Amino acid sequence: MYIANFTYQQMQIITPENNWISKMVNNRLVQHLTYWIFFVLFFAYAWGTYDADYLKTIKVELINLPVKIFLVYIVIYYLYPHFLYRRKIWQFLFSFLITIGITAILQRITDNLIIVDFFFSNWQKEPTFSITQLVRGAVNLGAVLALPMTVKLMEYLAKIQQNEQLLQREKLEAELIFLKNQVQPHFLFNTLNSLYSLILKKSDQSLDVILKLSDLLRYMLYETTSTQVDLSKEIACIKSYLDLEKIRYGNRIDLSVNIWGDINTNRIAPMIILPFIENAFKHSTKGFDGQAWITIEIGIKNQNLVLKIENSVPDASSDQDSIVGGIGLQNVKRRLSLIYPESHDLKIEMTEESYNVHLTLNLQ
Repeated sequence: MYIANFTYQQMQIITPENNWISKMVNNRLVQHLTYWIFFVLFFAYAWGTYDADYLKTIKVELINLPVKIFLVYIVIYYLYPHFLYRRKIWQFLFSFLITIGITAILQRITDNLIIVDFFFSNWQKEPTFSITQLVRGAVNLGAVLALPMTVKLMEYLAKIQQNEQLLQREKLEAELIFLKNQVQPHFLFNTLNSLYSLILKKSDQSLDVILKLSDLLRYMLYETTSTQVDLSKEIACIKSYLDLEKIRYGNRIDLSVNIWGDINTNRIAPMIILPFIENAFKHSTKGFDGQAWITIEIGIKNQNLVLKIENSVPDASSDQDSIVGGIGLQNVKRRLSLIYPESHDLKIEMTEESYNVHLTLNLQ
């Protein structure tokens, strides 16, 4: 069963600021007093046009006011949260009608014992519990309920929407954290494989790999915890990764890198570019027995990041899904859709000779 559990605050009529006007206007007591004052004055004027005795009708409205206040606050502060907000519709309707009936009876008693005798002595008295008069009184009570019930219901619906948006945002943030944390061990796993192969070969470059790896781990641990990082730091991480791969593959890969534009004044979500580059190394060398090649272009143009990656496809790689897929690539696609839903354009193409990635990302 759905149970609403909200903490209500006063309705914000104007943007909260640290000044006495906003505090006064947004104060719940001031809002309620203002409503009742306008209610009394409006209906006193409306009924007072009959004989132009506005002072008399103000007194009449004030005498009837406690019963109406009782009705309004019972409905919006008891019946709403206990029944309507919990979707107990039939219980709400039954309790609402009972409350209206009790209030109509109280108002009829007030009319017959006070108002008619003291203010309209020339009127003919109707029986206090006349069904016709009770129904008429109950209908007239709709005037006092209309605005408070509408405002409170809209406030409740707005709160539901706000909570749903908050839950959705928290869900997306949790997913982004999971995806980002998934990239790091995936990348680390691949890099450790490189280190392992060098150690088996007893290569002197193993120490260089460890140093480069420590730089990358430092970046991942301390820089990628925020939602945005300096693009220059992300590029520096990419350069460290490229140095690692150069050590690993040596002359077996023809690597061309071109970085252009202003990379020092822009920020980007961390670990967005690297999975594409890692994917290029992984699949250009998968089963190759000759010379592999990779060209990488990263640039900034009009606040847009342009990433172009093209790599060779070995003849032995006939499984296109294995090239296009993979944890890292699928992960980064999902992160792009969450972080830059309307601000990126990703095109991936594969031919018999090459695999191409073209990403345009609006960094504004």
